[in-house]
Amino acid sequence: MLKAKKGFTLVELLAVIVILAIILAIAVPSITGMINNTRKSAFESDVRLIITGIEYRQLQSGVDPTIPEPKAHEVGTGTTAELADYGADPANYTAFEITNMSPITINLTSSSDSEFGAWTTTGARKSSITVTAVP
Repeated sequence: MLKAKKGFTLVELLAVIVILAIILAIAVPSITGMINNTRKSAFESDVRLIITGIEYRQLQSGVDPTIPEPKAHEVGTGTTAELADYGADPANYTAFEITNMSPITINLTSSSDSEFGAWTTTGARKSSITVTAVP
């Protein structure tokens, strides 16, 4: 008596591989977009945190004269070390400037190896924050 062979044929295996490839082709771009949107949102939140930190420093300097008041910088004179004073991790950023104090407006660029990825922004408390990818 002949025994029936058990297993899958080559055609069946190829069909499964094609179906999985189609599913991956659809899913991967969606997941990548979600990751980028999450990083962008985290960066926007950090920008708001920094602006709040600057406002808090303004309030502190009004109460305690030994605490220096934050001031707007001339272009190119801001340092990322100041970000620690405002509640952010300076290691995540390559450039930081306070461009205006009323309303508080900042220019901020994150490094490509930061937890946010590479983004740049000009943000103010009273308006929307515009975040763009660093070229």
